[in-house]
Amino acid sequence: MRNDARLGMSVLALGLAMIPGVGRAQDHKDLDLNSIPGPATLLRDVQNAGKMVFMMADVNHDGQVSEQEAIDANHLLVGGFFFRADADGNGVVSEQEAKAVTDRYLNQNPWLRYVVESLQAQAKQKGAQGSNATASDPLRSIEMLIDTNNDKQIQATELRQAVQTITQTIFAAADTNRDGQMSPSEVNAAVAGGIRSIAQASFQQADTDNNGQLSRAEYDKAIVEPANVVFQIIDLNHDGQISPQEAQTTERALVSQVKMLYLPEPPNSLTNLIESGKTPREAAPLPSFSAPVPRQGQNRQPVAPQPPR
Repeated sequence: MRNDARLGMSVLALGLAMIPGVGRAQDHKDLDLNSIPGPATLLRDVQNAGKMVFMMADVNHDGQVSEQEAIDANHLLVGGFFFRADADGNGVVSEQEAKAVTDRYLNQNPWLRYVVESLQAQAKQKGAQGSNATASDPLRSIEMLIDTNNDKQIQATELRQAVQTITQTIFAAADTNRDGQMSPSEVNAAVAGGIRSIAQASFQQADTDNNGQLSRAEYDKAIVEPANVVFQIIDLNHDGQISPQEAQTTERALVSQVKMLYLPEPPNSLTNLIESGKTPREAAPLPSFSAPVPRQGQNRQPVAPQPPR
């Protein structure tokens, strides 16, 4: 049991920062680490998902994503979150609705909740010292960016404008050859550049004396603070101790989240159909789509036949 506890904490320390929703999967008792897909499989799935997003954004199928295509794709993506937050369906997200959907998301992602609450605590401390607290409060900064008329509500027009502005800013930086198009190479380079920027920001945050070097004390502090976050998440009953049961529960939750990233190739995929020699109908049932049947009492208008072209 002690070895299981060590294993659970080791896996968590490596993967928790990348996997959301660790606290949600405490009932999966039949999971084990041997069932996790390998890194190569996960990487392939992530790459395939990225290709799919690129293809969806590239609506004219020219192998490039224009600025307008990127804006339209992000409007579709962010619009889903807007509709989810707009509980009463009036086209406006009130302060209460925004708080409700944010709390629900943070409750499902304890690691992100801890990060946000830590930043908010820092903002309050800086506010008490007379500095600008808004810059350190991520939720407040996003709210001010979107709510341009300061009415404590988010209209669809405001959200559309915010998405367009942010997309244009990112697009301008990622379009390195300045041709007004994003090629797959530029998309990959933008991802790599974003990761490098995060690494640089992390280094600068750890370099507390701003001398361009990390001392042993600064390095230790940069390692210890995330470890303390991990400890608080594993310590489910908040008694200052990690029991073997808590470590095992966290391990199961992490394994469940990793497994959620694995998308097996369906039997009726093109690759599997070619390998098996089956037809789509043989691999899986084919649905039948027909025109909706009119309700009783409604007159169905006949459709005039179209002349052959």
